[in-house]
Amino acid sequence: MSKKKQLSRTNRRPRKWVLVVVVLLSLGGGGWWHWRSGQMEEAAQDLAQGDALISQGRIAEAAQFYQKATLNDPKLLQAWSNLGVAQTALEQFDEATLSFARAHELDPQFFEAWMGLALARDGLGDFLGAEKSYKKAVALRPDIAGLHYNMGYLYQQQGLYQEAATHYQEAIRLKVDFLEALANLGLVYALQHNPGRAIEIYLQALELKTRQGPIYVRLGQSYMTLSDYPNAREAYRQAVELGMERAGVYHDLGLVSEQEGKLEAARSYFHQALLKDPSHADAYHRLGAVTQKLGDSQQALAYYQQAIKRDADHAGAHYSLAQLYLQEGRADEGQALMEVFSRLKEYEGRLSSLQRALERQPRDPDAAYALGMLHLEFGRRQKAVQVFERLLQMAPDYAAAREKLGAIEAAGAAGSDAG
Repeated sequence: MSKKKQLSRTNRRPRKWVLVVVVLLSLGGGGWWHWRSGQMEEAAQDLAQGDALISQGRIAEAAQFYQKATLNDPKLLQAWSNLGVAQTALEQFDEATLSFARAHELDPQFFEAWMGLALARDGLGDFLGAEKSYKKAVALRPDIAGLHYNMGYLYQQQGLYQEAATHYQEAIRLKVDFLEALANLGLVYALQHNPGRAIEIYLQALELKTRQGPIYVRLGQSYMTLSDYPNAREAYRQAVELGMERAGVYHDLGLVSEQEGKLEAARSYFHQALLKDPSHADAYHRLGAVTQKLGDSQQALAYYQQAIKRDADHAGAHYSLAQLYLQEGRADEGQALMEVFSRLKEYEGRLSSLQRALERQPRDPDAAYALGMLHLEFGRRQKAVQVFERLLQMAPDYAAAREKLGAIEAAGAAGSDAG
């Protein structure tokens, strides 16, 4: 496997590819088989056996029978398509694309193979190929809610939020109780800095199914964005009751209590956040701030130091610790931290500007490249890699980004050798 593909796959969110099998076979199934006169009985039996194994979740075994079916009858369309589906579920994406290609040679209009090919291309990190295949599938079957959901997710992962929203909306129009589409549509609005609309969608989703902890978490986050602390607290409490005892939830509950002047309650929530995630830098920072307000400067100092230890780029923790040092007469240490803080704030300010530019034109490779170069300038190599990889998925011929990726890989390899 090439280094490019390895990098691409490493940074992709894991998918439950077994769902591909369930979705595609439920769309097609036996009723979609295209039988030919004189078709070999053995191939038909292999195909049926593969389907039986798929229904039991035995995907690898099913793939073997589909493979046998294609060998016994190379013109058996459904066998090639089902083989591609199984290979996709097994994350054998290169092999799956070949199987779907054979299916399309037999029938260029075969919907299942186009949808399967889209998923396989997505698995390979080939955004443009996945997008093209999805569009072909939509042209053939525009009435399938799950297909629009998949397209929405593809666009969401690429930061193409408006296009994602369009497909999630269509999925919901076709299936009004599509909870997952509603949840992701709300998230897309939140990512577009529209928390009010996100809240409307989350509440709509909760009307369909009330006991949804993850949606309550997102609802709380959107209320926090609007500084609507009472509603944020209630949403988070609902989330906790439903088992979402997450560091981020307790952190935000701590922020709400801090805003209300309930410092002991805030301190308790921040401690709970750290019990769930000891690496949560901002929980340490806020715990330090609350502890300092309660009069324990030395303990606050230790918390600020822990925040910086967990996140060397935490601007707020650098500032708070610097101010505490200056108050204690430790001028040199305080000034050194203020210089770091100034550098971090410069990075944050320029980052915000470049991110807004990319949000306005998410397919513009120049905007993405500028963002990646900013990350590199400030030593954020992994963030730069992620930006350049995403850029190349939408603009594979953008040579400058490919050169930068190569240079980063070479520098990493040299560092490993030196180590």
